Amino acid sequence: MNKPTEIPTASVVVVTKDRPELLDRLLASLVEQTRMPEEVLVVDNNSSVSYEETIARYRNSLPLRVVIEKTPGIPHARNRGWREAMSEIVIFTDDDCVAEPDWVERMLAPFTLNPHIGAVGGEILSDERAGTWIESFCAAETLMRMGRPGEDEA
Repeated sequence: MNKPTEIPTASVVVVTKDRPELLDRLLASLVEQTRMPEEVLVVDNNSSVSYEETIARYRNSLPLRVVIEKTPGIPHARNRGWREAMSEIVIFTDDDCVAEPDWVERMLAPFTLNPHIGAVGGEILSDERAGTWIESFCAAETLMRMGRPGEDEA
């Protein structure tokens, strides 16, 4: 069994374009983290609207940094984010997400247990689709791939 290692540093990278109201909601959830990241890097994918008010609101409560990626597209913006990030671990999220209070802590936990882990992922739940057929389908599909709880393995 591997010995736990030191907790790595973390940069949260958020790609956004023209959605300051959604970014505001995400940043509010990052303020509540049980384990604050060393950096929250907002990659603005050349927005036509201003983020100044949103960024100013969180400047004193989050370790915020903003970069502008002029080449359009999420892949370009994400790549810019990981290149600019200054921490050991880069955690990606989207501007339309809300992070649970222990999200950063839980994303980093596997890296402290095994130094050979290269990537982790987490569950994404949708506020807008809760209780819909889409949520039911996704849950059923996941169970089919993973096996249903309580079923005996053949």
